Amino acid sequence: MAKKKNRKKELEQKQKREGSKIIDFASFAEKADYPPYFQPALDEASINRLFEEFERTGNPDILEQLASVLDFEDMEMDEADELFYQAMEEEDETVQLRLITKLLARYPDHFEAKFQSLLLRSEDFSADYLEELQDFYQVALSEWKKTGYESWYSLEARSPLSVITFVTETYLTEGLVGFAGQVVDFVRSKIAADDRFPPGFVYLMLSVYNALYQDEKIEDFYEEQLAQDWQDDGVLAHVIIANLLKGNIERARALFTDLAALNKEILHVFDSPYWVPLLSMSEEFEAYRPYSALSLQVALYPLQAFLETKPFISHQMVALAEEHQDSLPDSPLKRLGFFNSACMKGIKIDKGRHLCDAGIMSQEDLEKHTEKDILAISGIGPATVKQLKENGVKFKKG
Repeated sequence: MAKKKNRKKELEQKQKREGSKIIDFASFAEKADYPPYFQPALDEASINRLFEEFERTGNPDILEQLASVLDFEDMEMDEADELFYQAMEEEDETVQLRLITKLLARYPDHFEAKFQSLLLRSEDFSADYLEELQDFYQVALSEWKKTGYESWYSLEARSPLSVITFVTETYLTEGLVGFAGQVVDFVRSKIAADDRFPPGFVYLMLSVYNALYQDEKIEDFYEEQLAQDWQDDGVLAHVIIANLLKGNIERARALFTDLAALNKEILHVFDSPYWVPLLSMSEEFEAYRPYSALSLQVALYPLQAFLETKPFISHQMVALAEEHQDSLPDSPLKRLGFFNSACMKGIKIDKGRHLCDAGIMSQEDLEKHTEKDILAISGIGPATVKQLKENGVKFKKG
């Protein structure tokens, strides 16, 4: 039997990246002990931004700032919450699970404890686990409904939305793509494209749609982004794959050019036939950078298992990258052609590099300059100019 992936470890790494921490946001908001007539120094939007920054970075200084604003230290917790946070302080996951299980025996409806129990046991996926997951998903939907299906901007909606994101990821990872499609369709029906989805959910959603070959839903989401005058490089990468899956190579090629304009590191991702296995490297980073090679890897990582079964897609992305690279004014192919041209006969390769770095890639380019111009290029001397003239280059008079 093939060894199962360590999904629990993967999720923990994902939580570090996307901030899907087990935090009872609603309780924080409800139990903050404000003194009479006290107004926090930060407005609600600023507090939300601090929460988002803490989730993304885990910076303890931000948590301390939130505690000072909301006065977490003085908030009163009931016994179930105290037991839960005591369990969460345990570093040993076996001990933590034992304490969580004990807590749930006394308080079976404790939302965060139930979620943490599922997280800790996610490596042992089975029919019983699936049934338990589906039941808890319904609980999360009910909790989300109580908030009026608010987006991630609402603190009260964050706990149920974290569960829904986890359920989606689990379905996709375990190959239950149909179930995953039902979840993302429901979430999509409640949260508008210009609102805030849970961290990482958009890429999960697009991965599910690609796995289901539902390219029209991906295109619709992309068009909604464009209507807001905003583009996400990860979304665009999914749109390209959707077009490749339906054989629309020309549109994929045009979109790849758009993506290259948006993300200058695109060639670092798709310059190797092994780019799909390398997507898992996104789990190991320490600092996320938007519009980078890393941001593209993060966006496509949920689709990795699907892409591994689609060698055509992998090869086509590499081909598109090569085509784009060759179209650049300073492409390696153009440089090689210049180095091998008749006008460069007898000239050392390092001299050719100096000329290329100065924007000269052909005999025609050379003849647009005077000898004085060429001699002004660092690394180029009279001997090189003499050889160029012997090779038939006619410099501009000046």
